[in-house]
Amino acid sequence: MKCRTLFLAVIVSFALGTKAQDIESVIQAPLLSTNGGIAMNHIFTLTPGDTTVSHPYAFYLSGNLNFNFLDVVGIPLSFAYTNQQLTKNVSLPFNRFSLAPSYKWMKVYAGYTSMHFSPYSLAGHELFGGGVELTPDNGLKISAVYGRLKKQSFGADDTDPSFRRMGGGFSVEYKKEQFDVGVNLFKAQDLLSSEYLAHPDSLDVLPQDNLSGSIKAGISFIKNLRLTTEYGISALNRNINPYGNATGNRFRMLETEGDLAVFHAVKTQLTYTQPAGSIGATYEKVDPNYTTMGAYYMTNDYENMTANFSTVIKKVNIAVNGGYQRDNLSNQKNNTSSRIIYSANVSSNLTEKLSFAFNLSNLQSYVYINDIYDRVTQTNEFQNLDTLNVTQLNYTASLNSSYVLQSAKEQRQSLNLNFMYQKSAEAQQYSRFSGNDIYNTGVSYQLSVLPLKLTASASVSHNYNRMPEDMFTQAMTYNVSLQKTFFENLKSALTATCSRMSNQEGKLSNVMNIRISEGYVLAQKHNFNLSLTLLHSDNLTKKRLQYAANLSYAYNFNITVSRKDRRLKLDYDF
Repeated sequence: MKCRTLFLAVIVSFALGTKAQDIESVIQAPLLSTNGGIAMNHIFTLTPGDTTVSHPYAFYLSGNLNFNFLDVVGIPLSFAYTNQQLTKNVSLPFNRFSLAPSYKWMKVYAGYTSMHFSPYSLAGHELFGGGVELTPDNGLKISAVYGRLKKQSFGADDTDPSFRRMGGGFSVEYKKEQFDVGVNLFKAQDLLSSEYLAHPDSLDVLPQDNLSGSIKAGISFIKNLRLTTEYGISALNRNINPYGNATGNRFRMLETEGDLAVFHAVKTQLTYTQPAGSIGATYEKVDPNYTTMGAYYMTNDYENMTANFSTVIKKVNIAVNGGYQRDNLSNQKNNTSSRIIYSANVSSNLTEKLSFAFNLSNLQSYVYINDIYDRVTQTNEFQNLDTLNVTQLNYTASLNSSYVLQSAKEQRQSLNLNFMYQKSAEAQQYSRFSGNDIYNTGVSYQLSVLPLKLTASASVSHNYNRMPEDMFTQAMTYNVSLQKTFFENLKSALTATCSRMSNQEGKLSNVMNIRISEGYVLAQKHNFNLSLTLLHSDNLTKKRLQYAANLSYAYNFNITVSRKDRRLKLDYDF
């Protein structure tokens, strides 16, 4: 009893400035709450007659564990591991570990983490290291982070050569109801390894150094009228070893010797908000070649002047943005373009049965486009991990609509229609879709018979990819799926996909993908799943038959240690 009282007193006294209601909540809170889970996937692949499949067995393990003491101190932990060697195109490493303990308004990050200071400095680039985030109740927010942005690679194992890149920075923001201010700074530098110093010309990349940051402020003149502005600057040295005679690494806030360039950016917004909607204007200018090592991708060399408006008219949500854009701000290009830019979003639940959403935009954006062949030949969820080979889009239009055909107590039916058009930018270094016009159209139907616990769906989709020089590829894909639940805990599913692909010269390939899966839930905590896949592909050069089996297991638990009548009480759910 004395130990328990002493432990509680230490915890409470550690919270300086804690209010009375906070102390009361700490006293009533459980001493310890723990929950977490683990998931394992075993994937077996057999391809008769194909010697290119060098890893017939793959193993993926992931898990998470969360500790919470007195609802004050939180310690989340997560990890992931695989025995597979992922290719250079994978954007983020699969094998990872992260820890983020917190105490009230203090949070610490360790392992793989990311932060966002500003789009002009640190903008969500993941790093392996540590950080801290302080968010007290007085409007102040302080963030700091440091770690490894890139691993060293010399081009082996199908990876691009790169230096070991370290980076770190801080951000300080202060927010009140009438105003807010903030400043941030981010520094990143490539480290010169002994292998590079011995042979500086052995790599196809140059060591770089970057210092970037921004200052931002916002003020509310009158009620609902707000002005915000941000100024960003980035100093990038594209070669910190210009003479090839460096003997080691040195740290400077800004490495001036070498190929140094300084870029600027500014953005100002004025917004007036009312319950019926909002109206505003934005001005943004980003120098040509503006680059920060804290972001994966960045659009530069443009000046935008836009106005925006959003409102709700009856059941229709409307958001419109339009204005003027020009590029070639430094007259470095042969051609200068200026254009009207716009975006529009309209969505509504017109009736209880009919809903739709429409989007139209010619603003530049970066997206990952999944190749249709990769999609229909996928045999497990880990096969086509998202990559950094994104595509820059100059134009996007999409329409989604759904209609409920029947919504009865025993049966439900719905119909969905979707269309998307994407125009990609030309002369992109990594994308396979440079300068392409991509059309995707799909229709799907779903039927649910509730007494039988049966769900059936069918879909037809058409993908048309028009490329430069009058070339194109297209695919017609058909999909049928059946799902049935037995005895509450046993779920069975059958999915069949057939796709026919062709180009301007004729047939490219036919793909048939059939999958049977069984899932069983034991004691609401243990999830077992087994799926068997048969994949048959027939292209111009060869026929291929592949068998795949995926055995997975997932487990979740929670434990609570609380106080009741001066006694400890243990509640658990395994």
